[in-house]
Amino acid sequence: MAAVSEKPYVVLVVGRPASGKSTISAEIAGRWRLPVLAKDSVKELLFDTLGTGDREWSMSLGRASFALLDYVVELQLRTGVPFLVDASYNPGYENAKFQAWQRRYGFTAVQVHCSASPDELVRRFIQRAHDGTRHPGHTDHRWVDDFRRSLTEERNEVLALDGPVLTYDSGRPGASTEVLRRLTEILPLPIPPRPRARCAAPPPAR
Repeated sequence: MAAVSEKPYVVLVVGRPASGKSTISAEIAGRWRLPVLAKDSVKELLFDTLGTGDREWSMSLGRASFALLDYVVELQLRTGVPFLVDASYNPGYENAKFQAWQRRYGFTAVQVHCSASPDELVRRFIQRAHDGTRHPGHTDHRWVDDFRRSLTEERNEVLALDGPVLTYDSGRPGASTEVLRRLTEILPLPIPPRPRARCAAPPPAR
């Protein structure tokens, strides 16, 4: 797989809810020292600012969080500095926008498509709805049946962009190690930060 050229790159971690996006995003961001723009983090800030509510309220803040994420993504694209986006994008709605951004800003998209078996996705979805690891504003416990039905729908989960696509089966042992190995063949390694210069000790008082 060809390495990313001198063009700026964006890592897009995509896939269904509970497919392991946040886990692999943290590993990639730590290895390449990338800022992370996560849709759920934006939504949870809105919950903390505006309050939680019923399912309709959660859906409204979900739409608002995608709009805010778009705003920040474009700001970041203007800098030409690599970054990572963690979001469950629906290509049917998002392709045209991302393609326009790619033409305008000339970045390479490196997509990591996260997946797991339907049974495993449902198991994780239910578990995180009840174990306190998710913000209660998401009201995941009210979405279980809809989420299960959504897994039977045929839907492309990868954006139609120029750049490599890696598959991350989060239910398979060793999958994250393999994804990181393949990314080292694609992404330039970050430049190590310079050590901070030590301040000279002041001369002793006379």
